[in-house]
Amino acid sequence: VTGVQTCALPILMTIGQTTPHQSNPGTTGAPELSSREILVDRYCELQPQMQRRFSAILQRELRDELQAVTGHQLSVLTYLRGQSVTMRELARELAVGESAATAVVDRLVRQGLVVRCDDPSDRRLVRLALSATGESLVTKLHATACQKTANLLVSLSDDQLAQLVATMEMLDAAAIANEALAGCESAAQDNAQEEPAR
Repeated sequence: VTGVQTCALPILMTIGQTTPHQSNPGTTGAPELSSREILVDRYCELQPQMQRRFSAILQRELRDELQAVTGHQLSVLTYLRGQSVTMRELARELAVGESAATAVVDRLVRQGLVVRCDDPSDRRLVRLALSATGESLVTKLHATACQKTANLLVSLSDDQLAQLVATMEMLDAAAIANEALAGCESAAQDNAQEEPAR
């Protein structure tokens, strides 16, 4: 389920403790992979497997609460936890158009999980926030996800867990840096396309 694996993401990094697939030296015509390429390949195999398994666990645990909530709706609910955003901000986060984001939000409003409210600093803007029911659902999801993650991480020592968290923080920082770089490159391309028209 998209959006509910936040607490489970560190589990995916335990690939360093698994035995990676080995390339077959007898295979002709196939380039031999480096140790790093083998590990990256193994990570790409394990990540979706872990996500599917963890999603299945949450679906079993929260069957009643999630029976009327789709994956996209759940992404919106988890993103709104602890904050209010505009429709444009939400669409950008989901990487969809504003019309698609509006359709998802409309269903959540009808379900009583999201509310629209005025922006106190700009009455022209409408902000989106969780309703009390939506907040309760997301809080329960978060607690359940963290508890299930804790159960899975019990096999790690404190030192291993600390190293895992440090690795995840480095990956998060790298992802943020990549997003910023992509944004700068996109802006530069837009400026380059507009320049001949001036």
